[in-house]
Amino acid sequence: MSARVHGAIDLAPAVPSGGIALDISAGDGLSTRLLKHRGWRVVSTEHRATAPGWVSAELDDHLPFRSASFDLVVMLEVIEHVPDIPHVLCEIGRVLKPGGIAILSTPNRLNVTSRVHYLLSGFYRGRRAPLPYRYRVSDGRNWHVMGLNDLHWIAYGEGLRIEALGRSRRKPRAYFYTPLFYLPIKAFSWLLYVRGVKDPGQRSINRELYGQMTSLPLLMDENLVMRLRKFREAESETIRNKHSEALDHNRNL
Repeated sequence: MSARVHGAIDLAPAVPSGGIALDISAGDGLSTRLLKHRGWRVVSTEHRATAPGWVSAELDDHLPFRSASFDLVVMLEVIEHVPDIPHVLCEIGRVLKPGGIAILSTPNRLNVTSRVHYLLSGFYRGRRAPLPYRYRVSDGRNWHVMGLNDLHWIAYGEGLRIEALGRSRRKPRAYFYTPLFYLPIKAFSWLLYVRGVKDPGQRSINRELYGQMTSLPLLMDENLVMRLRKFREAESETIRNKHSEALDHNRNL
């Protein structure tokens, strides 16, 4: 766990003047302590906060903070437990200032060893066996481990762009499997994401995703550690215009 947390905090930007961070579902407080050590003022939350100064926050509701309040939002190994992932990403985007950074981590279901495990068992990393049937989604089990490709798409729609991946633990077998599958994965991903995509905007996004989906952190690491940036208003307006143009083009076909 320590390697994943340190890898996530290493993605944090330099502290801006008066910089304030939100640590969502901060758990044992390690990420909060690391952020404070780097000079951040930190607001930490938990489902039922008991630590002094922490805030109780229900992730299936709106976060109890004003819009554009934070320069940095951190949420580690939480998103796979929530019932409504798009809602949580929307709330993260809402409380971030324009240009602000979010750092998220989740089990990496798309590393190569996880893909081999799925081929043999039908279960990915983070969900490698059936959940006990006495539990329900509302009980907060890690029921929905999503891949980078899906998180990239959802986050983009909520005004957040995945701009970098961090490091986490690598098991020895990753060093065996990755050289075997790297070139086939890279070649097939190029055909799937880039070749034949005619829309320039979509092609640009797909090329970015292709680079991340074939990177060594994605293919080897046990946890997916992501740094996302909230679009500034001018970027958001450009994206909206591109989407409108694409819709108009499709209607005229």
